[in-house]
Amino acid sequence: MGLQPGTLQLAASLIEQFESVELEAYRDPIGIPTICAGITRYPSGKPVEMGDVCSPDVCKMYLVGLLRDEFIPGVSRIPGFGSLSERRQAVLLSFAWNLGARFYGSEGFETISDALKRGFSDPSAYKEVPAALLLYDKAGGKPLAGLTRRRQTEASLWSQEDHMIAEFQCRQDTFLKKAPIDSKYLSDLGKEAKSAGSIVKVARVEEIPADGHAWWTFEDGSRWAVFTPHWEPYAADPRPPAAFVDWNDFNAKAGKYITVGEVLQYDSRRRPRSGSPEEKAILEVCRQFDAIREAWNGPIGVTSGYRPEPINTQVGGAPNSYHVRGMALDIYPIGGSLESFHQWLVKRWSGGYGDGRKKGFIHVDTRSGGKFSKQPGVRPAAIWDY
Repeated sequence: MGLQPGTLQLAASLIEQFESVELEAYRDPIGIPTICAGITRYPSGKPVEMGDVCSPDVCKMYLVGLLRDEFIPGVSRIPGFGSLSERRQAVLLSFAWNLGARFYGSEGFETISDALKRGFSDPSAYKEVPAALLLYDKAGGKPLAGLTRRRQTEASLWSQEDHMIAEFQCRQDTFLKKAPIDSKYLSDLGKEAKSAGSIVKVARVEEIPADGHAWWTFEDGSRWAVFTPHWEPYAADPRPPAAFVDWNDFNAKAGKYITVGEVLQYDSRRRPRSGSPEEKAILEVCRQFDAIREAWNGPIGVTSGYRPEPINTQVGGAPNSYHVRGMALDIYPIGGSLESFHQWLVKRWSGGYGDGRKKGFIHVDTRSGGKFSKQPGVRPAAIWDY
């Protein structure tokens, strides 16, 4: 299903903005006892009865339960629903609450269904969804002010997710590949050459855990495997980090040398909750990254960062991964020798250390208070090979 952790609560709040939340049961226009945000039956199946009373918190709980049990099965039929952020999932649930759980593919919903279907393979098509939402603001063929405001709010929330997420520049001659393997094992039809200095616009990044490769979806909807150490972010924000990290801006700094995009792997679903233990852990591992970068005296790239559930499971990450806790980064030296970087760093890192030289990266995590030491002589708390 791929339901994001905050989707149901966000959808419930969005719906309650436009549905009159009544704490005492009343009769709707056709005489059916109704309560809360238009609920006629409780999640247990019991009908609402006149005289029933609810609190605001209980109303939201009922709404969340109904969304989960009666609406998620319908909207999860939308291609790529599980890969959408909680904001976009919430928009679709709000739309479905208003117009039917199985609107996708139904008669009268051709425009929005087409945009959602094409968006799964070509993320640029998702830009058509806000305009499609705005088509459904009428009753009896005439626009209703309340429905127009609702559609405008949903469209605005959808548009907050920017799918033209990043530009990357090629550091050396390399290949786009149809599989995440060495290019020499692919036919000419299975790879496309890119020369050093080439700049590409990427609409979606899909991390491959414990691997230097990633899947990139480009502007035209094509999807290729790339070897991440051959690329670097283009025109990253030169400004110093702000007092508070803006997790909505991939170009913003999460540390002196590391961007939000690198930490989240350009996936807006991975944004940590402000003040959460995960955010604190991410900021600490970014401080350690900065210390490594200062001492190495050369740029360092990132192939993997924060990977919360359920995303970690969806992409095949280990269940007990420190990436889930925000305590880990997979890194490599940009323009330097990975072998030399390993020999230098393994003597200076006291947390978890994964030797991924064969796959193009080194894993570091802050377990057991692990951190970087300027002087050699420390030992990793745990060390293993990939």
